[in-house]
Amino acid sequence: MPPSESASHLELKRLALIWAQANHYSVAACEVSLPNLRFRVDVGAYRPGSRRELREDNRWKIKRLTKVSALGAAAVFEAKCGRADFLRDSRSTDRVTERLKVLGEKKSQIESLLKLNYPSLRKGDELWPEYESYAFEQVEDAAYWKVLKELKMLSGQLHSQTKLDNLLKWKAANLHYLVVEPSVLNEHELPLGWGLLVRSGDRLTLQVRPEWHEIDEQTRLTFLHRVAIAGTKATNREQLITYPLIDAERRGI
Repeated sequence: MPPSESASHLELKRLALIWAQANHYSVAACEVSLPNLRFRVDVGAYRPGSRRELREDNRWKIKRLTKVSALGAAAVFEAKCGRADFLRDSRSTDRVTERLKVLGEKKSQIESLLKLNYPSLRKGDELWPEYESYAFEQVEDAAYWKVLKELKMLSGQLHSQTKLDNLLKWKAANLHYLVVEPSVLNEHELPLGWGLLVRSGDRLTLQVRPEWHEIDEQTRLTFLHRVAIAGTKATNREQLITYPLIDAERRGI
C-alpha cells in the first residue's frame, strides 16, 4: 500500500475487488504492475474464459455440448477519490496538443501588439530590426503572462504523458474501469473507451460500460501472471512471510 494512500482510495479499491469477483473476475489483486509499463494499476482482474462447443462423443456416437476452455478477459480498475486526482491522470494528449496550438497563436498575436506598443523592448541584438528579439519578460501584461503560464503547464503535461491515455494506447487490458466517488466527474468527462463505476454507499454502480479492446494472447497471459504475483505478495505480507524465510526453506536451513 502506498504510504500516502487515503482511506477513501483504499475503500474504492476494496469495492473494486468485490465488484470484480462478483462479476466473474475470479483472479484479482491490488497494485498490479503491468507488462512493459512504468506504473501500477490500483486493481487488476482476470475473468477466465469458456465456451460451449458441439463435440462428438466417440463412445455413443452422438454430439454433446461440451464446455471448452478459452482465453479470458483482462480488466484494470483505476480509483479516483478526488477531482484533482482524476484531472491529473485523465488529460487527453490530443486535447492538450490542440490547446497548445490555440495558445501559441494567441501568444503570437499578443507579442505582435506588444512590439507596436512597446518599441523599447527591442534588445538591439541584430543589425536588421525585423530580426531583433524582444524582452517580453519585462512587460507587465496580465493576459500575456496568463497565456505563458498555461503554455508551460500544458507543455509539461504533454511531454510527461498521462496514465489513462497510455493504458488504452499501450493496450494494457481488454477492459478499463474508472472507480470514483459520486462528485469526481460527469459522464461526459469520462475518457473515451473507459467504463465508469460510481460508489453508492458500500457498493459500486456501473454507470457506463467500457469498450472492449482486443489484446494478444501473450499479453493476457502475462497480465494474469502479474495479477497472481501481486496477490501472492499481498498474502505474504498478511502472513508475515519474508524473502529470508523463503530462501531458508529453499536451502533447507
